[in-house]
Amino acid sequence: MTETLELAAAGRLGLALGGGLGLVVVLERNHLRELRRREIFKRWRTWAVAGPLFALAALGPEWLAVAFVAALSFQALREFAAMTELSQPYRGCLYAAGIASAPIAATSLTLWRAMPPVLLVLATLPPLVRQDVRDGVRNLAYAGLGFAYVPWLLGYFLLLREHVDGGRGLLLALGSAIAMSDVGAYVVGSTLGRHKLAPALSPGKTWEGVAGNVGGAYLGFATMAFALPQSMPGALRWSLPLVVAAGAVWGDLVESLLKRQFGVKDAGAWLPGFGGLLDRIDSLLVVLPLVYTVVVLL
Repeated sequence: MTETLELAAAGRLGLALGGGLGLVVVLERNHLRELRRREIFKRWRTWAVAGPLFALAALGPEWLAVAFVAALSFQALREFAAMTELSQPYRGCLYAAGIASAPIAATSLTLWRAMPPVLLVLATLPPLVRQDVRDGVRNLAYAGLGFAYVPWLLGYFLLLREHVDGGRGLLLALGSAIAMSDVGAYVVGSTLGRHKLAPALSPGKTWEGVAGNVGGAYLGFATMAFALPQSMPGALRWSLPLVVAAGAVWGDLVESLLKRQFGVKDAGAWLPGFGGLLDRIDSLLVVLPLVYTVVVLL
């Protein structure tokens, strides 16, 4: 069953990436000579690398999934710490906690749930020992936010994979839906966008882009529908793309709020066409816990 799922996923992923490249060529037909420098092509190229990595983490051995989440956590926390100007002692502790949360989420739900209160108590020691009455509370607050926002929410990737029946196939569908929702929002928003969604947070976001986001999420789910658990109720299958679309927009606006707070355009420059890694996984950070909660409750 696993081998069949892997082969089917590889075939669908290849078709999706090939179709995406074809769409890029059509949209940029008047700029083919400079295609490599065009924003939409850079995004496709990033997805061409990220898509297979995500699929391998969803379907491969546990150690690969843990390494994938730990690596994402580490890089995203580096960008978050730089953006918030977190002091060095807190950065080291935050990186260590972020990397440690991945194997814990995969192996023990009890220990993983105990991490936030324990780490919060431990995080109070540096400002107390240093008697830092100037920046201690600020650093403590941003370190706590960084852990809750990045590795804690990314941990739901492992919770879905290891602790939910059919979770690996569900992750494939989620990855496809998130990717296609991003493409749909970008294409529809850039061509038809007129009505601003949240101009103070993200001037480029439009309600038309949100419609493209929803359509893309349904298309992404349809592409990987074969991977969804057979026992999943039909109502849940039809509602999950809406959850993904809402989470994608929500996550994007949350990260925009952070960037506006600190006066930066992008969280980093790690991914061509997207900026930093945090700019790319902002939707994933919100979608994962939302979907996990909906699936577990229903």
